[in-house]
Amino acid sequence: MENSNTSQKAALQKFGQALNSYDLAGGSAVVTEDFVWSYYEGPDAPDGRLLHGFEAACRMVAERAARLEAPIEWSESEEHFCGDKVLCTSRATGCFHDTGAFDVRLIDIFSFRGDRICSKDTYWKIITT
Repeated sequence: MENSNTSQKAALQKFGQALNSYDLAGGSAVVTEDFVWSYYEGPDAPDGRLLHGFEAACRMVAERAARLEAPIEWSESEEHFCGDKVLCTSRATGCFHDTGAFDVRLIDIFSFRGDRICSKDTYWKIITT
């Protein structure tokens, strides 16, 4: 299991770096051809917004970044390895120009097919103070 965790951890690190730098070649190297991201909000009930392919995922991150007053602050991050799934939990805070401040706890459920990521399913729990 350790070898699987090591390869999954490496794929997740490459995925995150590629996604946040809009590196299509780097991201495509760690996802399957049919990769899908179930984004936390959007019109595709009940899934939020379904993004097909790594390029669509990069476009969504760029759209989200354009809405931000400053980069998202990430904290409390943990990874939990469960066979072909990795559960990544964290907290995100920031402020969107259009909808205001947010403070959320989130979970990303990554599914793997072999050593590649085939899906990312994101959930946000809004924290109110």
